[in-house]
Amino acid sequence: MKFEQLLNHFDSGICVEQLQKESLLDLALLFVGVDGIISDSELAVVKKWADALSWNSAVKLDDYICDMTGKCVLAVKNDEIEAFIQHRMKHIVDQPMREFAVKLAHKVISADGKIDSNELAAMSVLEEQV
Repeated sequence: MKFEQLLNHFDSGICVEQLQKESLLDLALLFVGVDGIISDSELAVVKKWADALSWNSAVKLDDYICDMTGKCVLAVKNDEIEAFIQHRMKHIVDQPMREFAVKLAHKVISADGKIDSNELAAMSVLEEQV
């Protein structure tokens, strides 16, 4: 019985950690497209960071990035940026990871050398969540 509890705790720890990684990645990808343009330089920042992750999912990292980029574009087009950020931040339970989300988003939006009003507005929403 205790061994099963230990396994369940270990599994849930891995699941929580992976969910936090996915949520961080989702947020980073949102900030790639929040200005309405998928910038190669911004996407490169996200991919470089993501490649260093210990990705623990049945979905390959590149496939996840491709799929989630499309979902982020839809969130921007449908004016659901704030809801997207709030939803993803609910899954990031560790305070250092929440703070890292802001740092990563700053790095992403700065990568193309231009920061527009949509990026600043989204950054304000993200910072409020920390």
